[in-house]
Amino acid sequence: MVAAQTTPVEDFMQRPFSAGKKVYLKLASGDYSIRAGRDDRILIRWVIKKPSHRDDLMDQKVKIETFAASANVRTDDIGRDARFVIEIPSQSDVYLRMRAGDVEVKGIEGNKDIRMTAGDLEIDVNPATYSHVDASVTFGDLDARPMRVSKGGIGRSFEWQGSGKYSLRAKLFAGDLTLRETGSKN
Repeated sequence: MVAAQTTPVEDFMQRPFSAGKKVYLKLASGDYSIRAGRDDRILIRWVIKKPSHRDDLMDQKVKIETFAASANVRTDDIGRDARFVIEIPSQSDVYLRMRAGDVEVKGIEGNKDIRMTAGDLEIDVNPATYSHVDASVTFGDLDARPMRVSKGGIGRSFEWQGSGKYSLRAKLFAGDLTLRETGSKN
């Protein structure tokens, strides 16, 4: 017996949005890449590897609300087989809350406040743009080579002071937290 093959479902949603504002992300568990996009919109693209009869409801599970000074981006009950790319203006403040999954933040210059329960969190940083960095992992590895920090085990954290204008707070309960030099491939 041959199992029926399904074609992945791909879709997107976008809303006009200007650079220099705050983006609040409340994301369901999953796999996300949050990166710099055009400076006039927020764009969310997704691929669902194993489509089901519920996939036609994705427009109800993915929401973007824009306001004068901020935007709310939310994903709800998306299942385990979805991959999201969220593009926001490169000059944006990011406030992210998420239970579990893998998150990559790339090319965003602004304040960042990111909290996750479990998973892997990778953030591109340019140390010259930060005045304060506060990062912690309760169970897992903390690697911040641009700030000359690498720690593993239980209860790992560090604070760093610089001469930039932005702040970065990243807290992860269980998993690996990596701060990678902007433009670095490692």
